[in-house]
Amino acid sequence: MSFGLRNAPSTFQRFITEVLRRLDSVFPYLDNLLIALSSEEEHEKHVKLVFDRFQQYGLRINLAKSVMGADQVEYLGYLITSEGSRPLPEKVEIITNYKLPDTIHELRTFLGIVNFYRRYLKDAAKTQAPLHDLLKGAKKKDNRKVPWTENTVKNFEQCKSELAKAALLSFPKSGVPLSLCCDAYDFAIGSVLQQLKPAYLLALDNQNEQNNVGQEKETSNSKEPHSLPDEEPTTSYGRKIKKPVRF
Repeated sequence: MSFGLRNAPSTFQRFITEVLRRLDSVFPYLDNLLIALSSEEEHEKHVKLVFDRFQQYGLRINLAKSVMGADQVEYLGYLITSEGSRPLPEKVEIITNYKLPDTIHELRTFLGIVNFYRRYLKDAAKTQAPLHDLLKGAKKKDNRKVPWTENTVKNFEQCKSELAKAALLSFPKSGVPLSLCCDAYDFAIGSVLQQLKPAYLLALDNQNEQNNVGQEKETSNSKEPHSLPDEEPTTSYGRKIKKPVRF
């Protein structure tokens, strides 16, 4: 397939999905492929199945870019282990060394990079709110100088430090009850999806965002439904969730 065609990515994704159909432990994303199983025997079996499918469809594997039989891999910007996923250390290092943006456009770029890992960050909306306020009314590529203050510089540095200590997000286990904690504030809403363990809770996902102008005028009870996660169908759909706790 030729590079540069507008529909090339979606067309290839449909193709590779069809090639690997019904291989439930194989996760393709364009030309990236992840095979994840709990035992070496099952893993080896599925690797052979993938090789057979590729041979059937005339596809080749770049062995120089392949990692076989590893207990952790780097995949699509994340470090995937048997316990869960976290941001790649080298990506985190780049962000923590990010210099103070000089223009509005540079600040927007920084926030976009940080928010790629937003679900790993606690209270991201609260920390970033003063920085987003600096973007209000700005154009798409606004090269005006950022009017930094002592407080907003602290928020910028806090964004970087929080990413450096980003939490590990665990993988959901079948049959184990879930706990969903939601809350709403004047300036932001958020939720944490967790899995119950005998003595503690494992975080599966974090979602938080700054309230828009309309939501800021609502009462706390009206804001709380907005904090419910809307991107967890594969994790929480049809699952038992513990009775929520109100704060």
